Amino acid sequence: MFEIGSSLRESRQRQGLELEQVAAATMIRVRYLEALEQEDFELLPAGSYRLSFLREYAEFLGLDGDLYVAEYELQTAPPEPEPVAPRPKAAGLLDDLPLMRVTVVVAALAIVGVVVWQLGSSGTKVAATTTQPRPTSTHVVTRTTRPKGPTRPSRPASAAMLTLSAARGNCWLSVRIGSAAGKLVYQRTLQQGQIVRFGLRRPLWIRLGAPWNLDATLGHSPRTSSLPARTGNILATTAGLHPTL
Repeated sequence: MFEIGSSLRESRQRQGLELEQVAAATMIRVRYLEALEQEDFELLPAGSYRLSFLREYAEFLGLDGDLYVAEYELQTAPPEPEPVAPRPKAAGLLDDLPLMRVTVVVAALAIVGVVVWQLGSSGTKVAATTTQPRPTSTHVVTRTTRPKGPTRPSRPASAAMLTLSAARGNCWLSVRIGSAAGKLVYQRTLQQGQIVRFGLRRPLWIRLGAPWNLDATLGHSPRTSSLPARTGNILATTAGLHPTL
């Protein structure tokens, strides 16, 4: 087990990111990001959104989103119900039923014996046939139905993630929402070996200082060939990377 909130916060601070920058890139409100870092999960929207926010925030920071979701489900799983003690057998009259049955049978056999003896003493032969009732057996089949466990909420389809990796050297980046006049959400020099990720719920206008040093991936598809050959701008959408002014 590990601490979900502190792990997210340390990863964000290590990359020099503010919560406002993460919120602008992932479209997750700042108060929900703070709730994830403080593990105040009850402040998040209920249902599948809670897991979606946790997974997307972790993946934006370059972490394993599935691992964080699994840890959350492990920590918040409901306790197993206690076993129910078996009911004690009913006492009283029911306990005496076998003894009463034996007494009745013995009394009936005694009466039949007396009658046969009296008839035999009068010279009349009487053949007494006692028919024993066939024992019947009753098989009771009890089916135990296992209670169905809670159904996991389906994962909502999240927008594709754009990943930029400074594989061959440094590259200065400036990222705005929609166009060159849009809101600035990220601006810094990406050092060699560093990786940054952006959610694409909205198109992003990106100016690249040294694009030849970058590798680009959209979702799981390599898109390095779509980057400009020299300093320039691209518009990143879920459909691809497009050169722009």
